[in-house]
Amino acid sequence: MKNLLLVVNRVPVEVSLMLRAKAMADALSARLYLYHAVYDPIEEINKYVGLDNFSEVRDEMVRERQSLIECQLDDVMDHHNCRAEWCKRGSEGVVAWAENISADAILMEMNLDHGLGALVHTPDDWNLLRRASCPVMVLAPGEHPVTSVVAAVDCLDTSEQQVQLTARILDNARAMAKVFHAPLNVVSVLPASPMKLAIEARVPDSLNVLSVLEQCSIDQLQAVLDQLGIEAEELQVLEGNPEKILAEEAAKGGLLVIGSSARKGLAGTLLGNTAERILHRVQGDILVVN
Repeated sequence: MKNLLLVVNRVPVEVSLMLRAKAMADALSARLYLYHAVYDPIEEINKYVGLDNFSEVRDEMVRERQSLIECQLDDVMDHHNCRAEWCKRGSEGVVAWAENISADAILMEMNLDHGLGALVHTPDDWNLLRRASCPVMVLAPGEHPVTSVVAAVDCLDTSEQQVQLTARILDNARAMAKVFHAPLNVVSVLPASPMKLAIEARVPDSLNVLSVLEQCSIDQLQAVLDQLGIEAEELQVLEGNPEKILAEEAAKGGLLVIGSSARKGLAGTLLGNTAERILHRVQGDILVVN
């Protein structure tokens, strides 16, 4: 990774967020950029009232934010790498600027203000997860030491698209394990209820069948790791609810690396996907790979 983009939603910038991003950039020998989207309801007022000086007011607000950020980051990064701009939909601005600087990863603070409405209304950070062409790392507030990196992969889906996604997940997880000097734990979750019902309906001794399936899955994961030249400290195939289990595993290690299927349309709005739904469960950092 050569270029990292830190997205900040609040100014002044949280010191801990800034220092974590700087430490990661230093560990990767990467250049750190910062992006801040500025927006104010005055634009909506302007639509109805037609303010004579709206452009000046807007530009002045952007300049003020830019100045505050630069003053705060004097000893952290080059001012030329900081950008504040007027943008109603922050995710669109982030995606555009990330592409402009050829970002290898986007760092952003976890938004804890969504509440239950996030189950129906698509938050701006969900749009970012779906549209970003590079991995997005969501940083949980507070201190969350990374003691292991958990890579979540799907060992049942052998489609070409999923195989490619698995390779990207594992490659990014390996990079993060090196950054944090932490062991790599690869986890695949077998959905419990549908699988048990299907097996029990056809095979009396379902426990043995599940054991064989788990072992086959482990062998398959090991083959993928060998092909990619990646060494994992631990391989696990677990049975149960994916969101619950992955959240538990992430809580143990501090960093979860997971893939996003970029589901769109009504299903995406109402259900999201595993990566998006798990944001409300994980008590730690999460790196989402498209």
